[in-house]
Amino acid sequence: MSVDADILLLAVLVMAAAATVQASVGFGANLLAAPTFAILDPDLVPGPIFVATGVLTLATALRERDDVDRTVVGWATAGRIPGSILGALVLAAATDRSIQLTVGIAILIAVILSSGVIRVPERRETYFGAGVVSGFGATTAAIGGPPVALTLQHRSGPALRATMGAFFAIGTLITIPAIAAAGRLGGDELLVGAALVPGALVGFAASGPLRPRVDAGRVRPLVLALAAVAAVVLIVRTV
Repeated sequence: MSVDADILLLAVLVMAAAATVQASVGFGANLLAAPTFAILDPDLVPGPIFVATGVLTLATALRERDDVDRTVVGWATAGRIPGSILGALVLAAATDRSIQLTVGIAILIAVILSSGVIRVPERRETYFGAGVVSGFGATTAAIGGPPVALTLQHRSGPALRATMGAFFAIGTLITIPAIAAAGRLGGDELLVGAALVPGALVGFAASGPLRPRVDAGRVRPLVLALAAVAAVVLIVRTV
């Protein structure tokens, strides 16, 4: 694996912008970064991006830890385990082209669902099912947040951010081994992921003053719109 220095620098900047969104809203880093990374260099997805976002999600969960819904985290995490195993089996046989296409399709579906077109009831079965889909999407296409975020879309900003952060932090510990088992995360990918961490930390720091505005509902529609555009671009490039 080899990522050019100029591509890596651009990826760090993309990660900073995407991390700002996720730390402000509660999800969205992979929605924004994954399609861009796949276009810049397919080797950035899915392994390296999870190394960087793992640090981001832990910081997000700790910042508003009193608002974490442990029931959601527990059941969604339970679902993420079988979803990640299934995703690893698919990933082991996938090509870079098919992974890019999967990313694009997954994002479009996530945008449609996250827009609130479908009202999902909040109960344990729903959390578990969302976790299964999240694990599969995260392992194959680095997109795991929207299924669970959909179940929390009517929660307050702090509750959404903290619960998603905790779920992501634990889920990363499940997804990274699954990606490694599929042969898509080794020493080189870990080093590239580590190089992306500063971007994630910059985005986390920048999110502080933005959270009140996000809680007023001003940023989420923009996130979905940008994600949809990125997904369409990615699909067009691979079809």
